[in-house]
Amino acid sequence: MASAPAPAPIKPTLPVTAAGGIRPLPLLTLINYFNYLDRQVVYGMSPLIGTSFGLSKFQLGWLAAVNLVVFSFASLISGPVTDRIGPRRVIFTGILVWAAATIGSALSGSFASLLVCRALVGVGEGAYGPSANALLCADAPPSRRGRALGIYNLGMAFGGTSGLVLGGVLAPVVGWRGVFWIAGAPAVLLATSAAFIAAPPRIARARAQPARAYVLSPTYLMALAGGTLAAFGANGLIFWARYLIVEERHFSETIGSVFMGTVGLIAGAGGVVAGGYVGDAITRRRPGGHSLTIGVSMLAAAPLAALTLMVTSHPPFMVLTTITVFLLSVYNGPAAAIVDELGPPQLAATLQAVFMFWLQLLGNTPAASVVGWIADRSSVPIGLQAAVIAFFLSGVLFMIVARRQRAAPPAWTRR
Repeated sequence: MASAPAPAPIKPTLPVTAAGGIRPLPLLTLINYFNYLDRQVVYGMSPLIGTSFGLSKFQLGWLAAVNLVVFSFASLISGPVTDRIGPRRVIFTGILVWAAATIGSALSGSFASLLVCRALVGVGEGAYGPSANALLCADAPPSRRGRALGIYNLGMAFGGTSGLVLGGVLAPVVGWRGVFWIAGAPAVLLATSAAFIAAPPRIARARAQPARAYVLSPTYLMALAGGTLAAFGANGLIFWARYLIVEERHFSETIGSVFMGTVGLIAGAGGVVAGGYVGDAITRRRPGGHSLTIGVSMLAAAPLAALTLMVTSHPPFMVLTTITVFLLSVYNGPAAAIVDELGPPQLAATLQAVFMFWLQLLGNTPAASVVGWIADRSSVPIGLQAAVIAFFLSGVLFMIVARRQRAAPPAWTRR
């Protein structure tokens, strides 16, 4: 890497398989499903919550913002903790906290108390995220790392979609409080399972260079900026998807929910898996393959997304939306693999945590409210054009990252 000093020889981290227990990939994929279901279920029923508490679109955006701000700081803290004490205990604690907070959301008697519960969900998810990424990168060989992360993020694609649909379909029937009960209860069982996941008791600390030597490198910072812009665009689209489809494009509630679910499950999941496999395939031939995969997909998706927001006829809107979601979802397969390539194994969780912190704080957190603020003064489709610009800039940055990785491969060997 161009600016990070070459570290001294590093001993490989303890193989995950040596620790015994439940294999990480299938269990973490299932946990990730409920992670994103619990996070995004509120998006699908935000109109009902808004009606209950008399909220504006800007205030509705705070349901996402408060969760993601807390997520940011929790993830930043959890990375170094995971590097010291190992991922198992951090993952277990994180799941237990977010399960309790999701159930607590069902008991909220005011908008303020609901915001507190959504903030606590962010505590649990922030503890879980960097630990899971670091554990999966340690468990998978470099040639299959993108594929493993792509499979893991199927949980994100299916869980996020399920959350939107679950909130949109069930909330009118059982109420938004009832949906929170349904969403939160399974996570209690998952927390128990996580206590038996195969993981090293702790991760050895790097001795040669501190984490800041890698976090402040130009390549890492460019990847971070690209990821932050991608997160801003994605969260803006996700939060306002239901409003765009039902309120602006006049799909019925049922057809709109089915459409969102189908696109998420097919195009979203397909893009995640394709991104992981394609990133691995290119990386085997040249450094920077994962970054190149994201860059090309973002640059292809941006003009299609802009066109989608201008189309009002249902058939072309549905086709363009499906293709756009597929291309944008490619990001989620290779993203964590890129971060893993930019530092030594012993600092994996810390680098993942710093990456997640800024993605959540500067990308995900303001997205819903910024789009909502623009929409209050124009319309949701115009507000979402801000997301399109973010996607385009993200693609440009990841193309630069790919070029830098190819010109200056890292000095260490990942094992």
